[in-house]
Amino acid sequence: MNPKALAAALLATAALAPQADAFQMTKKAIRNQGIFGIKVNKTDMAFYGRADAILSISFQEYTTGSFIVAEVVIDMKDSNQQLRIYNTRPPGTADVANRANRASAANSENRGLDPKDASKLPIPGPLALIESKVNNVVSNSTGDLVVKTYPNTTHAKTVEMVVTTKAELQQLYSKMITLYTGFEVEAVDGASVEGSNGATAAATAAGGTAAKMKITQIGGVLFTLE
Repeated sequence: MNPKALAAALLATAALAPQADAFQMTKKAIRNQGIFGIKVNKTDMAFYGRADAILSISFQEYTTGSFIVAEVVIDMKDSNQQLRIYNTRPPGTADVANRANRASAANSENRGLDPKDASKLPIPGPLALIESKVNNVVSNSTGDLVVKTYPNTTHAKTVEMVVTTKAELQQLYSKMITLYTGFEVEAVDGASVEGSNGATAAATAAGGTAAKMKITQIGGVLFTLE
């Protein structure tokens, strides 16, 4: 298939691809309420650990030259392993505009001006949406493959997962850090969807029939990513 035909096929697939939110957080999906879990849907990637052993949860974004990497890193007490969940994507118009606008605001502030009054580059909505859809289609084709470049990006003591979107990582980080610092969030009540038919909490919750509950602890929560 020539490049133009491939691009057209990707755009057509992207236009038909569902845009539903894939991130899911289910309480009581794990019987032991001292344990939390993170899994990537439709893959074998999963991590389970003690909630009271979490030392830190961090989010960062950086470039490897050709790609922008967004990642959540979780450090566990008394463990020499580090959990790293990341997404890679090629730079797009939104990235360029965002960084240019931040630089413009910083320049205005350095000159003693109000950074809110700095001129801003527009982020083209339709174009950015198409880019996002195409990038998601491309990443979905290898969404369950972790890319390792020794020794630059990883080491033997790192447990790694790769997800399809930066937005999911941001949701994971936001929910986990909110719970980690003792604030309340809403989650699917796993007990309300564990029926006699044996359907799992995550699968039933995806259908939109599960009850919700307020929680303040990470223990007992299963975080499901796409």
